[in-house]
Amino acid sequence: MTLPYEPDDDQAADRYINAALRSRDAEAWRLLAADSHVEQTDRVLRAMLDRIAVARVHRTAERATARSRALDGEISQSEYQRDAAEDATRATKAAHFETLVREHHRLVAAAARRLRGDDVRDELTDLVLALGSAIDAHRAAVLAGGAEPSAADRALWERLATLDLPGDEGRTSVEDLVKRHAARQDDFGRVLAGIILDAAGEDASVPRAALLPAWKKAVAPTLAVAEKAEFAAKGKGSLATEKLRKALGHLERKGLVRRSGPADAQRLDLLDRAGLAELADGVGS
Repeated sequence: MTLPYEPDDDQAADRYINAALRSRDAEAWRLLAADSHVEQTDRVLRAMLDRIAVARVHRTAERATARSRALDGEISQSEYQRDAAEDATRATKAAHFETLVREHHRLVAAAARRLRGDDVRDELTDLVLALGSAIDAHRAAVLAGGAEPSAADRALWERLATLDLPGDEGRTSVEDLVKRHAARQDDFGRVLAGIILDAAGEDASVPRAALLPAWKKAVAPTLAVAEKAEFAAKGKGSLATEKLRKALGHLERKGLVRRSGPADAQRLDLLDRAGLAELADGVGS
């Protein structure tokens, strides 16, 4: 059995995938995830999710308009309630369909990433970024201490300045990536420092689990839908939780907090309350 369209015919793919989503034909999805079509399937499913998001925004705007018309007396309350009930039914069906699309896209996206080698590329990029960050931190420590850099130090720093990585928009210097990464980590660190201080009060430590609700409330809205979907497609869980893990590491490296206790009941010990307060206020960096 083969798919009844070519890998460049996205319109035909969209029709076929719509039918496959409703029939849940396992053989159809095996073919859709095959190397010959998986990138197209990934592309079409992402387009579906984009259309669902646009429709949701449009529906929300329509409801706001209808609510305003009802308040102004342009339509009766009974008309508004009837329309609202119908819209709620449509919204429920749309939510169920979106869940179905996301379930299949998670599997297909993972297969597409493997085919493209994205996971390996991301791991290597993370490794280079970690090494670059370590070199940058070493440079800052040497210069801040007033010591004369050795020849090896200068050679290492010069090497960092010449390294670059390929990206979607050409090559980017590792040094620039390190600076951007540090800036993002400082932004998340400021948010987390404030949450830790609020949750701890006068206590010297706070349960890590107590931070998560406030963290998600503050951070989740700032994360792009596409970024969250891409992270979920990797099968690594919640992007907001991953950002929390990295922000905690950032504060640990600054000597502000320390994790203690078993993994299932982890606590954060406040090592430098004044430093946390400075960071939360935008003074620390």
